[in-house]
Amino acid sequence: MWDWLVDWVLSLWSDLTSWVSSAFSAVYSWALRTFAKIGDYIQNVWNYITNVYNTVNNWITNTYNTIKNYVTNVWQTIVNNITEVYNTVKNFITNTYNTVVNNITQVIGVTIEKVAQWFASVGGATKEWIEGLFVKVKNVWNTITGNLGEWWKTQLALLGVTFGWVLLFRDNIEMFFKDPLEFLWTLFVDWFLGPEE
Repeated sequence: MWDWLVDWVLSLWSDLTSWVSSAFSAVYSWALRTFAKIGDYIQNVWNYITNVYNTVNNWITNTYNTIKNYVTNVWQTIVNNITEVYNTVKNFITNTYNTVVNNITQVIGVTIEKVAQWFASVGGATKEWIEGLFVKVKNVWNTITGNLGEWWKTQLALLGVTFGWVLLFRDNIEMFFKDPLEFLWTLFVDWFLGPEE
């Protein structure tokens, strides 16, 4: 009598387990596909970063080596040129010095005593010339300073004439602050009656 109920429950259970199995299989398949795509994406990003890093690293290394080689070559060239110039100048100076010393020794042939006498005579004449020059410079200086003093006095007098109004302005301001009413009264009288004699 209950067989139909048992069969119905078993059928429902079979359908449920089948549906759960199918859903689980679908989710599992979706997860595999999704994680595979994520893995591929991460791998592609990692490959891109690696390629960019290697490219930048190679460029920096090549640029550094190029600059290093250029600087090394330029430095070596400069050192070689300086060494060559130094040796050339050194040889020139040495040869010139030897030539001058040989010519002085062989051609001039003067003794130390004659040279000392010549310097003594030149020294005496030079001393007299310097003393005379000092006297002349002193006379010129005295003339300049005397004339400069007179010129300065003249210029000060001219400044007093040219800028005399400044002193008058200063005196008027002092008078105003000492007694403003008296100052204004005097100014009023001067305007209308003329300044007092």
